[in-house]
Amino acid sequence: MTDAPTPLRTDETPCLLFPELLERGGGLQKAVQERASLYARQWQEVRLLTTGFSRDWYRVPVALKERGSLHSRVRVRNFFAHSDWVSRLGVPPEEAQQTGESGVVSRPQRLRGREPFRLADTRDGQRFPFRYRYFGTDGRLLLTTWSGPESKFEQRAEGPDGSPVDWHAIVAEWVDAEIGDQPRPVLFSLQRGFNDPVLLASTRAYRKVASLHNCHYVDPEDRLSGTRPSFRTLFTQASKVDTIVCLTEQQRGELRRDVPGAHLVSIPYPGRRPAVAEDVEKEPGLVVLVGQLIDRKRVDHAVRAMVDVVAAVPGARLEVYGEGPAHESLQRLVSELGLTEVVSLMGYSTEVGRAQARACCTLMTSTFEGFARVIGESMVRGTPVVSYDVRYGPRDVIRDGVDGLLVSEHHPEALASAIVSLLREPERAYAMGRRALEVADRFPVEDFERAWTAVLTDPARRAGLRARASDLRVRARRSPTVRRLRRLGAVLPRRGARPGRGAAARARVD
Repeated sequence: MTDAPTPLRTDETPCLLFPELLERGGGLQKAVQERASLYARQWQEVRLLTTGFSRDWYRVPVALKERGSLHSRVRVRNFFAHSDWVSRLGVPPEEAQQTGESGVVSRPQRLRGREPFRLADTRDGQRFPFRYRYFGTDGRLLLTTWSGPESKFEQRAEGPDGSPVDWHAIVAEWVDAEIGDQPRPVLFSLQRGFNDPVLLASTRAYRKVASLHNCHYVDPEDRLSGTRPSFRTLFTQASKVDTIVCLTEQQRGELRRDVPGAHLVSIPYPGRRPAVAEDVEKEPGLVVLVGQLIDRKRVDHAVRAMVDVVAAVPGARLEVYGEGPAHESLQRLVSELGLTEVVSLMGYSTEVGRAQARACCTLMTSTFEGFARVIGESMVRGTPVVSYDVRYGPRDVIRDGVDGLLVSEHHPEALASAIVSLLREPERAYAMGRRALEVADRFPVEDFERAWTAVLTDPARRAGLRARASDLRVRARRSPTVRRLRRLGAVLPRRGARPGRGAAARARVD
């Protein structure tokens, strides 16, 4: 006789707030899909609310579910596809595409199968639009929004007269409409920047959680450098959030000093063994790096290091897996350094795990991280990692000299020296790889899942509730209705009130 399946829970509703789902994303995309799927295995209703625009927004969740990256029960909703505010917009007039601004190209944007609903303005040479314009049904300009630097996501807005408009409140109203009819909706903000103000503006969330995935310092090597701008909104209003979750104990300890009074939890990524065993042979001399091709990943350090590596260990080679805007500049660098036979930019691949398993060692060269999950993904495949010792993650996972190497000097020469030390002694590298397998026991999947379940189910903190109650009281005191009632109360006597008590009673209300 088999046990009956455990019934799905309906006492809370996990609601995850994130800009955009991608089929070919990095560690944060994996984390979001993993978190949503974890909750969907236990809860009846799980909502993933995406706030960014994508013409084919609906296609990506389908593809992710088909390949098993996202649980079939996760319900994905999108602000631009499902909000009443967007549905009431008019089609941008054709003449509005002529901005009269030199070097600015304006293009209409639409969801597949629908009329255009806004204009996206892009400057020559820029990757993303810097401005979006929305129009009413009468063709008049209704709202202009501005994106952040190197980002397509909107950060601020203004009306046709240039007066500021709270764009976050517009999106938060949609979020509240999506979660308001659910039992105890727990709202998670999974990325800094735009989503935190939306989290803070929501009035229907039963509990609010912010999940951090990166270092919060302007200069990751200097705690006195201050907080990065994208974190400041959350940190200055941390009392309105019930829990802030980070990935390492080091960051949690530093946040205690930087955000006093916040309820902080650290939950590291697990050492998740591959679902299917990867039966591959180690390839002597092979070095692998997995990461986005963006400046802060410092992939150029790995390329430059290979000049010294191949001089010391002929036949050594580097495979780089990942996509990004730095691809062309990295390809030029490979050619300039004469490394076309040594360094291969492999692009996006679904075979990254097999590449990590084949390697003698893998690299992590980022300026900063939140945890650098690629480290654990390499170690569970028996491959040691050579990593810059940065905030946060490498020191938490790698036992220096036991199952990997930490490089304290963040430059290509020091990186090359560490790589050479392993390639010259393959038996040492293999021994480290065997110890690296222990990461699965040091960071168990069960602990990870139990901790995230606790974040969802623990009672709401009184501090967070008090802050939100105080905020609601302030809004109530400022509302025209309450003001009219106060004036009425000043004229009408209270039933049973004794003479001379009205002024004192009114003073307590005010």
